[in-house]
Amino acid sequence: MAAYLKLPLYNQQNYVEIKLSHPEGTYNTTAAAAGGDLDIICCIDVSGSMSGSPINNVCEVLRDIYQRTQKDYRLFTYNTQTDVKRTLKTLSERNDNLQASGGTSFACIFTAIKDYLLQNASAKKPITFIFMTDGQDNEPNGPALQKSIQMLKLMLSGMTNSPPITFHVIGFGEVNDTFLNQIRTFGTRQGLFRYSTESKELQNNFNDMFEYALNVRQFTIKFPNGKTYTANNIDNETVGFLTNDGDDLSAMTELTLIDDKATTTQFPLAPMKDIRAIHRLHALNLIQPENEEQVKSIQTYLNDIQITNSKNFAERLETEQIYKEIDQRMMEYRQLFTQLKMTQVPEHVKLQLSALRHDPIFANTQRKKKLDLRVYKNVDYFKKTDISGILQGYKDSITSDTWQKIKEQKQDWVDTYSNEDIYEIMRKSSDNILCLGIFVQRDEEVINNPAKGQFTTLNDLYSIAGALADEQINAVIPLYINDEHMKRIRILEGIWLGYLYTLDSYGYDKQQEVALLKLLYEIIQQRTNTQRQKQVLIELEKVCRFIIDESQGFKTAEQFGEKTYEKLLKRLPIVNTQEYDLSIPLMIGYLRNDLTSVLVPIYYEYLRQEYLKKYPRNSATVKTIVENLVYGCDAKHLPTTFSTNNSNTLINNNLPDYIEKSFIDYFHDELSQPFQLTPEKIIKENRKRMIREEIELDYIKSLLLQLPDFIRTMLNPCQIDEDYIEKHLDYDTLRYELLITFYYLIYSDTNSGGLLNLPKKENILSVIDGRLQSE
Repeated sequence: MAAYLKLPLYNQQNYVEIKLSHPEGTYNTTAAAAGGDLDIICCIDVSGSMSGSPINNVCEVLRDIYQRTQKDYRLFTYNTQTDVKRTLKTLSERNDNLQASGGTSFACIFTAIKDYLLQNASAKKPITFIFMTDGQDNEPNGPALQKSIQMLKLMLSGMTNSPPITFHVIGFGEVNDTFLNQIRTFGTRQGLFRYSTESKELQNNFNDMFEYALNVRQFTIKFPNGKTYTANNIDNETVGFLTNDGDDLSAMTELTLIDDKATTTQFPLAPMKDIRAIHRLHALNLIQPENEEQVKSIQTYLNDIQITNSKNFAERLETEQIYKEIDQRMMEYRQLFTQLKMTQVPEHVKLQLSALRHDPIFANTQRKKKLDLRVYKNVDYFKKTDISGILQGYKDSITSDTWQKIKEQKQDWVDTYSNEDIYEIMRKSSDNILCLGIFVQRDEEVINNPAKGQFTTLNDLYSIAGALADEQINAVIPLYINDEHMKRIRILEGIWLGYLYTLDSYGYDKQQEVALLKLLYEIIQQRTNTQRQKQVLIELEKVCRFIIDESQGFKTAEQFGEKTYEKLLKRLPIVNTQEYDLSIPLMIGYLRNDLTSVLVPIYYEYLRQEYLKKYPRNSATVKTIVENLVYGCDAKHLPTTFSTNNSNTLINNNLPDYIEKSFIDYFHDELSQPFQLTPEKIIKENRKRMIREEIELDYIKSLLLQLPDFIRTMLNPCQIDEDYIEKHLDYDTLRYELLITFYYLIYSDTNSGGLLNLPKKENILSVIDGRLQSE
């Protein structure tokens, strides 16, 4: 079926969407590529300007691509000469990276590409070149370059009936926009363009290009009036494209779709009836504005789209993500169009604009692949693991006495939907479990950052896992209830957690076990203290307690698992890509019945997080705070004496034994000069502030923040005084905490390596004093 809608924008285009009849069809580009039906050649600039991080990043990502695909793609490297003998496999097997040196000659790489096409003309398979450069030709207007381009174009002009040849381009640094866009159009099918100014972005660009090349399908669409369009597709489910300005489709009732295997299919065409937000966003995603006025028109239309109406959560996730992508892209367009009004437009602005026009395609690919690797891994695990057999074994091993104990729980645990009690549920099937039915609000971010998932509603409902038809709930969390029931929960953990956070039973990731603690915190906050909810919370807490005590997923989670919790208790700096949600360690302490031991460390971490957000790095204000903590608020510069030849030996002349000590030092060191007891003139170099060893309590207290609500709300239920933290603060430790935060994390902006060697509390004052005095 094909349907269309007219966009109420400046150009009156139609958006046409075709639902493919067999999305699982026999043609699969990824499988085809793995089987040799697609040839990908990487053309890498190894001129001198690529040395260091750029070439190292490129080599790293190419090795990673080989490890993932296990396909020995060709690797052409070039500077003023071209080497065509390498492959991704040979690079992966080498211990060292490619060497970057010399100048740049595009003529040599274009000639090598022409020769390769000539030698493989009879292969009859699609070829994709991923062309990367970071500079301009040594002779951009020279005859050698012009001749090589002409010869390559001549070769390609005779291959229009061959399988498609595509040039994708990755630009980095000081490159020319017009020239790179020319390369992108060399092939028989136009390629895509990516540009970056930082070498670390090269890895994402190569991954994007490979992912697109391996998954893309191109379709030709023909209308009865003779007009023809082309459209690309990466999900093998729908084909969407825009018609020309003002095209009238009202008189047309069908169209013809020709895929990249030359298979022709007729589709009926009709106006779209159920126009949802996802359709409007798919259409907007294809539009490339040409000026600032067109951007404003798109933003106006975007703001009118209601993205929260869909009852299909998978669709809602996609809708929210595309909306954010388009909104961000339009902001970038406006900034670039503003810069284009300048008299002399910087080349990087043109490059960024060219790359931005291709962003929607890569965003689609990234969105599609976000869960794929995780799903494949989990599917493989489930195939290799006899879950049904394990569960049946557990059921068969339950003794009659245990069944009797489960039977005694019948009155307490009854499923809302089936009216079956816990005894009937467990007897009926080996994989039935009783769960708490919940309603959670997810967004796209929870796929990668499960701890961001927000809990919205707690219902007094319980359901068997999988019975999610009622709209009052959209996820479940199992309840402990008894040991045999918990065995089932443990085996099925990956399935119910995966669904809870991604709406996909194969979407499990061990970070979800950590995020479940945050979800427990949200549930506790919304408790009503009815007897029923208390009963439910007890069983839910038992499940979470098992996870933090026994689960390997929690113990090995990269972010916010057991290791991060231990760092918090030891007060080591926690360096992560996202802020540590402190409700997680709060729940760990709560579940381990040891909340009081974590309250003060959590409060210290809260102070650190808040001050990191409040103060800019390397600022004078932060330096003043550090100096006040080290020297006191009323610190004075004191005159000191020093030897010219031993200028690092500073001695305070206020010490009682100063004269005696100076004489002894002089007597035993013939190279030392006599100490000047009273300097005639006090200059900057002989001023020194004295460390204030005793704590300036009022100043320390002035840096404290009010107890945050996320801590306060847990104190009363646990029968802990609200002033517990204040009573148990150690001000020596607090001073140390503040110095680590203000000096090392904010003022000095210490890197992760430096944070491994922080001074101890005993010597932090002298260490920081030494650094401040040397500034």
